[in-house]
Amino acid sequence: MDGIEYTELIITCEACGNVKRHLVHSQEECDRIFREFRCENSCGRNLYSFITIGTLKREAAPPIESSEKPLEQ
Repeated sequence: MDGIEYTELIITCEACGNVKRHLVHSQEECDRIFREFRCENSCGRNLYSFITIGTLKREAAPPIESSEKPLEQ
């Protein structure tokens, strides 16, 4: 997705509980790090999971015009 600013990749080994955090800047960097990752305890690659963290980029919505009058106090 072009609208995501990636900031962090968290890889967890479900076998031993090893967790590694990586600062990232793109989806390609996340893919490369995960592809090259090896658990320091030599656990099987089929036991790795990951989460990518980032911020969605979006344009501000135009203001909504209302035909209602403000409430009087």
